Amino acid sequence: MEHAGLEHEGRLLTRICRVHAGIAWITLDRPEKANAVSSELLSDVIAALDAAEAESDVRAVIFSGAGRNFCAGADLVELLEGGKTAVRRLLDNFREVCRRFESSALPIVGMAHGAVRAGGLELLLCCDAIIAADDATIGDAHTLRELLPGGGSSVRLPRVIGHQRAKWMILSGSAISATQAMDWGIVHAVAPMEALRQCAIRLAGEMSLADRQTIQRAKSLFVAAHALPIAEALENEITTLEAHSDTRVMQDGLARFVGSR
Repeated sequence: MEHAGLEHEGRLLTRICRVHAGIAWITLDRPEKANAVSSELLSDVIAALDAAEAESDVRAVIFSGAGRNFCAGADLVELLEGGKTAVRRLLDNFREVCRRFESSALPIVGMAHGAVRAGGLELLLCCDAIIAADDATIGDAHTLRELLPGGGSSVRLPRVIGHQRAKWMILSGSAISATQAMDWGIVHAVAPMEALRQCAIRLAGEMSLADRQTIQRAKSLFVAAHALPIAEALENEITTLEAHSDTRVMQDGLARFVGSR
């Protein structure tokens, strides 16, 4: 899997390539439009994730943006010209990308730089961890264009930073620095731009030591924890562990641990 993608009007909107042992790199590739999110681009992201998951030796994904910015939000021209139909198509694809990121057996590390706005922030919030360049600025910005969140920021952002901070970010449209985003828990770490790539690779490696099956089930616990009442989420944790205990993956893992003592 050296390179894959889908063409729209003669060009690729998303690139995927192997950049490091066991790690696939999915890159939004509309730098001339600040990687604006279109329904076609989102379809490409899904296809790129399909390609990464199909490779048995890929253990993690780094999700990035080409050019000067990670992603400045939705393609407003598509929304303006396409009306409600375009909005629905875009949001359906957006929801599917988020579902796939959150349920993937591969840890997905978002790598942010430059401007991260609106849909760009919403894509990052679906990643398992985020690392940001020290030049990154992160904001919701929907309301500045008389838009409303549609990709999940009104749901996921409050869970990360609390309702009051999330309301301020969404209603004001203000952007915060990468350092502030780390202080608030949006990003895992901040690094200089020249070191960002290696820091992302190291973080992806740290999060991909377990078997795919273990990672997928562990990620499913977080999804259930948000969707279920506490008592049901705790019960789900137990039943998921019980199901996992019957797998060869867990048996082999326990045997290796006991044997190493």
